Amino acid sequence: MSKYKQIKVNVTEDVHEKLVQIAQKHNITLAELFRLSVHTNIENAPSRRKEKSKIIYKQTDPNLLYEVNKIGVNLNQIARHLNSGEDDLKLQTLYRIYEEVMSL
Repeated sequence: MSKYKQIKVNVTEDVHEKLVQIAQKHNITLAELFRLSVHTNIENAPSRRKEKSKIIYKQTDPNLLYEVNKIGVNLNQIARHLNSGEDDLKLQTLYRIYEEVMSL
């Protein structure tokens, strides 16, 4: 015996009315309309999703990569220190990190 799964779909009032009209035209319920729609050849239907455009950089300035890496290292140090649970995080330490980041 198969277990049934329920699918809920939100549609606008206009779409709902169109679906009801189609179901009535064929003398079937909305549930039967959806079940029948599964058996249509949806594999050949055009996709409505747009592909994300990708920007491909052929060459990146090594100095830029170095500076971005330094920022990441500093952020990791801050996060590690804040998550260590130590209460000795001094304002001076944060200020030193801030100054270093601002010097980039």
